[in-house]
Amino acid sequence: MLSHQFDAASETLHTLLTKTPDDVSALLLLGQTQYLNAHDTDAALSFQRAIAAAPNNPEPHYWLGRLDYQDGNVPKAMAEFQKAIQLDATFYRAYDNLGLCYEALGENGHAMENYVHALKLVYKNHPDYDDVYLNMSGLMLKLGNSQKAFDLAAEASSRNPGNPRSFFLAGKALEQAGQSDASLKWLKHAVEMDPTYPDPHYLLARVYRRQGKSQESKEEAAKFKQLSDKAPKIMR
Repeated sequence: MLSHQFDAASETLHTLLTKTPDDVSALLLLGQTQYLNAHDTDAALSFQRAIAAAPNNPEPHYWLGRLDYQDGNVPKAMAEFQKAIQLDATFYRAYDNLGLCYEALGENGHAMENYVHALKLVYKNHPDYDDVYLNMSGLMLKLGNSQKAFDLAAEASSRNPGNPRSFFLAGKALEQAGQSDASLKWLKHAVEMDPTYPDPHYLLARVYRRQGKSQESKEEAAKFKQLSDKAPKIMR
């Protein structure tokens, strides 16, 4: 699965499950493999089997919520994340994703409450988890709070230096604050980390345009379009 050999991983897990059909770990892994391989209906069935095998396990509810959110069924996703939290009040990923659901509904206050709750849970106990910092940074950008957005993205970059999204959001926050020169360093680093990541190129084009560098701006805009056309429409 980690090497993206999803069909081979699924075949192995199906073989295992013929012998131990109620193996919750195998069912969760199978569902995740199917989810990453864009077999969403099969993934949902695997997670439902995991729930039937272990009704008190919050993990399959979380993954069903992820599927529902991705499919645009936000109320159903919220119900799954809330069930996961009901089963485990320390399930930080469920709080984080519940925040995304509220944000999708335009309920930014409730989104913030869930992000903050997740932040408290991960701050010391899960030092490698950066998603909630990035999600909250994105919300801060929407609300025009550039400084808070930058602080959250910068913290995410220190927690997980290998994630280019944190460098992109930090650069976006600086660009929003009018600090174009400072934003370039973060945006360029995001591009260096992942040459297939379209979003930094869009902002680089905008920064260069403001700086009067029309040729560089055109090149970045063309690169953004090229990469956007190739990028998957759904990020898993």
